[in-house]
Amino acid sequence: MKQAFFSAHFIFLIGGLIISIPAPAKKFYKHVDENGIVHYSDKKPQATDDYESWQVRVEDSQAKATVVNRGTDRMPLLYAINPYHGPISVQLVMTKAMNAQSDPPWPKIYDVPATTDYYLGTIEAVQDNKSWSYGYQFSYVLGQNNPAYDSGYAYRLPYRSVGGAYISQGFAGNFSHFDEQNKYAIDIPLAEGTEVVAARSGVVMDYAEDFIKGGTEQKNLFRNNYVRIAHDDGSMGLYAHLKLESVVVGNGQRVSAGQKLAESGDTGFSTGPHLHFAIQINQDHQLIAVPFKLRYPNGDVKQPMPGRVN
Repeated sequence: MKQAFFSAHFIFLIGGLIISIPAPAKKFYKHVDENGIVHYSDKKPQATDDYESWQVRVEDSQAKATVVNRGTDRMPLLYAINPYHGPISVQLVMTKAMNAQSDPPWPKIYDVPATTDYYLGTIEAVQDNKSWSYGYQFSYVLGQNNPAYDSGYAYRLPYRSVGGAYISQGFAGNFSHFDEQNKYAIDIPLAEGTEVVAARSGVVMDYAEDFIKGGTEQKNLFRNNYVRIAHDDGSMGLYAHLKLESVVVGNGQRVSAGQKLAESGDTGFSTGPHLHFAIQINQDHQLIAVPFKLRYPNGDVKQPMPGRVN
């Protein structure tokens, strides 16, 4: 009699920003003390009744892509579920194959369109009259795999500030721009609440806005507010360290260059209020930052460098 044993292993890859699923909705409080210092807390102030409070929403956009079996263990039908409002790549790899084979053959990388359930394949016995077992793992990366993106595109400034601004950390900055996902990012110190605008038109792929504050402790890597915009050429714009509850666009919304996305803040891994801006692509199933050019107020189009912008 034929016997079959099955196992599955899962790997999740989310790049460019470390994202966590928020805890259930909580109430937060803001008050100003006798010295004029603003305090935020999830605890009700005891010393004063003069405070503001609000309920922090838990965004369903925090759901992550996954692979599900819509068949049976003996006849698996594997589907990728992409909840993002932009494409992702999914890779399937056999980790165990005793008298078993995948159809199509794995490893294989699939391009999965935005907000779709996408059929990936099945696993079957090589010889039906013998026992068989299998195991597989999957990973996913944001963005279309190996897009033919426009590397010469001139991006507008990703903020609107009357007083001007400067770039404090540029490409390959030694403080935090040393990994592949951030190597070609820039940091722009901005007063908290400064308008962050789209540097290029596209579709809101994902965002988070529920985190209160930042700092340089490792735990803050998981506490970043951001907006990710999917561009028409397959590249993506990442706007990070945004102010709590300041995002004014929604997932799947088409935005124009210059349109307000959110406000600058000090959330995530941060030493102070600023905007982290990067252009990223999915290259060979890995999320990487790529060099880009900015259009400066005087009309110059050039690679952004540390120093005064406007």
